[in-house]
Amino acid sequence: MWKLLLLVQVVSVSTHRTLSCPAAAKAQPQFHLVRECQRANTDDALALENTPTLKECVELAREFRGLALNYAPLERRRHIYPNTKQDARQRLSVFEQPGEFFNCHVLQCPQNTSFAGMMNDSRFDYYSLYGRPTALNNISCIPEVGLFVIYTRHTNYTDATLSCRNASEFRGSLAHIASQKRTEELAKWLRDYNSQRANSAIFLAYVGLQYNSSVSLRAMDYRNEQQESLLCFLFSAWHAGHPRLGASQANASCVALTPQATWQTTSSCDHELPFICEIFTATNTTQLDTGVNAATEACVIN
Repeated sequence: MWKLLLLVQVVSVSTHRTLSCPAAAKAQPQFHLVRECQRANTDDALALENTPTLKECVELAREFRGLALNYAPLERRRHIYPNTKQDARQRLSVFEQPGEFFNCHVLQCPQNTSFAGMMNDSRFDYYSLYGRPTALNNISCIPEVGLFVIYTRHTNYTDATLSCRNASEFRGSLAHIASQKRTEELAKWLRDYNSQRANSAIFLAYVGLQYNSSVSLRAMDYRNEQQESLLCFLFSAWHAGHPRLGASQANASCVALTPQATWQTTSSCDHELPFICEIFTATNTTQLDTGVNAATEACVIN
């Protein structure tokens, strides 16, 4: 009986203490129809192409790591150039008016809550990885990476984690930080914020990286909110003297980002700091946005 109990305990601990890395073949990100008969501005498009199907446009967007796209279906492209558009096309080059020449526009970032970059165009529909936008105005987009929300209020690491997980406006977690682009772009946001608000500058902000002795296999096995180990990634940005290791690690296991694009372990996870949430892409339950600017009446083509 004692041998059996010991075996169960060993198996349980062994299962819990495993190196968790991102799956080699993750599910492909899904683009959701957000607005009919509208398209987003293409000034900063990652790619402009003519594709025969939406599927091929989506594949192009995935290749370029776009976060949104405009697409003109075949049945609407037959009506693409009424006289006014034809005249415009004759006057302007493809570089001056790319939306008139390509039916697939791969976009760096999705539209925000105001849809300020949208225009009515009965040929196109607008799709986003994030579905209908949240009601938040303080969203930061890192092109080809994702959407983030930086909270300037101070809280401890546990409460910051819960705030991101339980937000009513989005599904998310403390930000995954183990890439150079994520670290540098979010640090730039902090620097920009500090340049505008010198009296309330942010010198550290919690991100999703923590050491937990109950699951970590060794000293550098810091894990993100999805329990993926830092040992699985090829990037780190530790500040000089960090992470704190050895006996002090138990009280310095939570990670914060600096405006200098480095990571520091805090003196205690109870230390209150601003924090950065990452917004998850939408699930298949996303519904078409029917807001006041949805322009669905523009879809009627004579």
